[in-house]
Amino acid sequence: MGRELWAMILAAAKLISIQSDSAPLDNRAVVIQGEKILATGPSRTIIKKYPGHHVYYLDNAILMPGLINLHTHLELPPLLDKIRAKTFSDWILNLINSKRSLANTTYERATRNNICTLISSGTTTVGDICTHSVSPEILNRSGIRAVIFHEIISMGSVEKNKESSKLQLQSSKEKQRSSLIHHGISPHAPYTVSEAVLRQVKKSPRYHKVKFCMHVAESKDEIRLLQGKKSGLENLYNFANWDLALAPKGPSSFEYLNTIGFLSSNLLAVHAVQITDRDRALIKKTNVSIAHCPRSNEKTRVGRMQLKNFLDTGITVGLGTDSLASSPTLNMWDEMRYAYKIHKKDGITAKDIFHLATIGGAKALGMYKEIGTLEPGKKADLIVVPIPKKNTGDIYSDLLRETKSCMISVVNGKIIYSDANFCR
Repeated sequence: MGRELWAMILAAAKLISIQSDSAPLDNRAVVIQGEKILATGPSRTIIKKYPGHHVYYLDNAILMPGLINLHTHLELPPLLDKIRAKTFSDWILNLINSKRSLANTTYERATRNNICTLISSGTTTVGDICTHSVSPEILNRSGIRAVIFHEIISMGSVEKNKESSKLQLQSSKEKQRSSLIHHGISPHAPYTVSEAVLRQVKKSPRYHKVKFCMHVAESKDEIRLLQGKKSGLENLYNFANWDLALAPKGPSSFEYLNTIGFLSSNLLAVHAVQITDRDRALIKKTNVSIAHCPRSNEKTRVGRMQLKNFLDTGITVGLGTDSLASSPTLNMWDEMRYAYKIHKKDGITAKDIFHLATIGGAKALGMYKEIGTLEPGKKADLIVVPIPKKNTGDIYSDLLRETKSCMISVVNGKIIYSDANFCR
């Protein structure tokens, strides 16, 4: 998948660099040399300055950074309608039961289909939770940029789980066959990974060298469990034959993780719906990043994240679709539209949403020096989208209203997707 072009120019009607101080610009071009952006500027000037580059003229189109889907589970097929539930705890049990009938071939087919959806809709970087050891091989061949978080679910003691946890940690060292693929670790959640195992993970020499991803403070059930109250998650412990005495204990998920020293700039916390002011202060102090998945939050009935408060506090937030078990699509434009719809009354602008889907995701993955904006020296990860038919004067809200997919997607200087009808 993908066509390598080591010297090319994309010239379009508009360019949105997503830099904080840069407005959308008319008749602009991006010069790509190898894996990187060599220059940007007025199309006529750029084309004249770089005569040896192949030029793609893109009429009625906009150049912008590729979207970053910060959190998903690519191996999961569409399960949302099958496992809907009135409570988060019941949704988890429905998911577990539903997966019992799934074969590896189902996970493989789902991963391929889901990656195709990401690419055709404009995602150029994805944060994927790998549970069934299927997605790494397919991602390696896809041409998309990815951070693969290898999942740990282990509620036993250190002695009981020493070897299994060690194997999970080793999986993050998998030899990289693509410079686009990075590996991390995903202890699933505070209530599915025991304190003993988390402390063991923290002692690993890999701890300070890889990114971690964890579902944190997602539901009220999670918080009730930590506080020793009836939560519904007791049913999960009974189902899995886990000792309820090993359940986490603390006033909140973030305070619990803080007591064992698990909050750091290496942690990407997913959801962060059920939080307190103290939690938010801890997140800021420890430089934890947040993955916001608003449609998943709505479908699993866990509540609405306080996005404006996070951004006002200066916390890094990116946007993710989550999986097809809790979200109707993996299309980031759908996620962006929904995020704008539910947060605009709090003062969140359409431009803010674009920042979440680009700069926010890049910072959360520790990749802001490489991706997230269109600037010379950064990796050439960008997409081309149609100019909206209706012009309200706010290009960002117009794009959110109308955009469903991309016309061209470039990752690391390679065209990995194109619609020939839009390119001459």
